[in-house]
Amino acid sequence: MKKIAFLVAIVACVMLVPSVAAAEEYQFVTAWGTHGKGTGQFPLPKGIAADAEGHVYVADSNNHRIQKFNSTGTFIAQWGSYGTGEGEFNQPFGIAVGADGWVYVIDRNNRRVQKFDSTGTFVAEWGSEGPGEGEFQMPHGIAVDPDGYVYVADSNNHRIQKFDSAGTFIAQWGSSGTGEGEFNQPYGIAVGADASGHVFVTGRLDHRIQKFDSTGTFVAQWGSEGSGEGEFKYPAGIAVDPDGYVYVADTSNHRIQMFSLAGSEPPTTDVPEFPILVVPAGLLIGIAMVYAVSAARKRGEE
Repeated sequence: MKKIAFLVAIVACVMLVPSVAAAEEYQFVTAWGTHGKGTGQFPLPKGIAADAEGHVYVADSNNHRIQKFNSTGTFIAQWGSYGTGEGEFNQPFGIAVGADGWVYVIDRNNRRVQKFDSTGTFVAEWGSEGPGEGEFQMPHGIAVDPDGYVYVADSNNHRIQKFDSAGTFIAQWGSSGTGEGEFNQPYGIAVGADASGHVFVTGRLDHRIQKFDSTGTFVAQWGSEGSGEGEFKYPAGIAVDPDGYVYVADTSNHRIQMFSLAGSEPPTTDVPEFPILVVPAGLLIGIAMVYAVSAARKRGEE
């Protein structure tokens, strides 16, 4: 499985909130990254997050490290190497930054969450392989709400787990299935910035989005498999902007979709297209910015 080119792309949202009268205007700002092991290079980037100061953190999965950049892509720092110890990784995947600046990383193949300060200093870890409370089976997505609670998409256990910032288990919801509140590999997860703290989850294998309150009570869902508006093929990353609009990395349709609070698309949306070989994966909303981690693959290879 040979990966050939990877980038972090930034799309500036000139007018973030849609309206019926006027189309949104977007323009490309910058991109950075090539295939490799050096600073600012990525064999297979997966997760992306930004802090309140605009620093961008990338889960550089196959290099088993986190890289930190400023908002224009200038390299600042990196930490991590392959292993099972504190601050080591076996394919870091999802990444999230709390309002207090703590950085949380899904260490996927080690079945744990690691917590760092903004310089990469190890703070804490929790999790091991299994189906119990605080255990994980191939976790992918992670999100932090405004109160510091941490939500993990525990993919192969088909559930969401909620923790406090120290890793103490709070709650869980979900089971394998296609009904309301059930999952077939929950993958990406995001929390709204408003007081309601709604939690949005991408269902990778059931091609839909589900919305919950912060306790796990089901609120709404939308989507099905397909390539039309509001349809998905293996959705991955998800993000919510301060106005409540939801952005989804519709992976195998090679596009980003944007939805209103009701779960339907805004009247007019003009966003850049992704080339056929570019697979949008991680996604976040920065301050008036949309960041997407994209992984380019050779045709026919997984």
